[in-house]
Amino acid sequence: MLLRSWKRLAARRGFVLFVTALSSVAILGMMGLCMDLARLYIAKNELQNYADAAAIAATNRLDGTTTGISNATTEATTNVNKWFFDTASVGTVAVDFATSPTGTFASNPNPATGYAFTRVQAQGTLPLYFMTIFSSVGSTYNISATAVAGQTLLNSLGDGAFPFSPDAHVPNPIASDPTGNFGFLKGEVYTLRWDPVGKGKKVTSITNRSGNQVVGCTGDMNATGFIPGADNNGQRGYIDLLDGGGGGGASFIRDAIVGSVQIPDPLVVGETIDNANGNKQTEVPALLNRVAQDTNPTTATYYTAKATSLGETPPRTYYAVDPPGLPPPSPPRGNGRRIVTSPVNNPTNDIIIGFAQFFLPPDPCPDLDSSVQPCCAEYIGSAQSLPANGGGENGGGSLGLYRIKLFQ
Repeated sequence: MLLRSWKRLAARRGFVLFVTALSSVAILGMMGLCMDLARLYIAKNELQNYADAAAIAATNRLDGTTTGISNATTEATTNVNKWFFDTASVGTVAVDFATSPTGTFASNPNPATGYAFTRVQAQGTLPLYFMTIFSSVGSTYNISATAVAGQTLLNSLGDGAFPFSPDAHVPNPIASDPTGNFGFLKGEVYTLRWDPVGKGKKVTSITNRSGNQVVGCTGDMNATGFIPGADNNGQRGYIDLLDGGGGGGASFIRDAIVGSVQIPDPLVVGETIDNANGNKQTEVPALLNRVAQDTNPTTATYYTAKATSLGETPPRTYYAVDPPGLPPPSPPRGNGRRIVTSPVNNPTNDIIIGFAQFFLPPDPCPDLDSSVQPCCAEYIGSAQSLPANGGGENGGGSLGLYRIKLFQ
């Protein structure tokens, strides 16, 4: 009897051992499958992050030219982001471009006018370790990710607006200047603040729309047929950012120059700018303060030469915006403080027709002993709200303020 009981107990123990061993294999197999699935999930997210970042970076290079297309392709394919648990570069990257987020994409469009959207398709191969127990699963798995980024046109600008409104050189830029440059030449300097009528150094015979002789910066003075809108001391170039709420005060303009104000109502394309009256002497030190806030306050120009025709982009100087989180090189690149975004107005009626970016020279207002001289800035292009590449360019062929966002 005792012997029979012992045999039954031994049989039970053997069964438990067998079930335990079998369960352990199953559990280990499931854990392995979970590990492979988790690796696939993480790798897929890493590849998508790469595609997103590459598409945004590439779109920031589009400027409506074939050179911009080439730069965008290089930007996407050489993106520093990695995948495979941040250990490997992405092996296969395809880049193409379109005029709309859902349009027909081309890898090398020519002409490139209007191409403001980038699609990045990234692929990678992930080794599998446990899922290969299934006969239909190979030893590797191909992962892909797609992102589409584009430049979108905004029609208003709030905080960050520079309190000056340069006069466009063509009344209807979209029709008269299809390059989207307001009739401006990149690399040329234009007037931010005009001299007060009757007080500036009379070096030219240019008159404004009221027939008063004015003095401005070289880009305005050398433009054939250009008639500036400055009427008298009541329109010097700086504007009331408070929409008639007292923003013409010197203190507010000074604070707006250094970027330390909030604007309750954004500036909108199609509305009339509010001019600030009088001679605000404190704005000259404020402009110098804005220049001094840059990590590179000394580079004389943004472009090494002036453009010879509308839409032409001259070579860039060594001034560029520092990548976030990286120390400035030597000679230092700038932090973007010398790049400002201003509304541009039709000088015949003071209506905002778009937004542009200007580069402040080391001395925006020459002759510091005189508060009546004009203040100048270098035109670098129509405005973007993401100045990651130093600002200025857009591929949409339209005037306005641009920002880059993901569409897919």
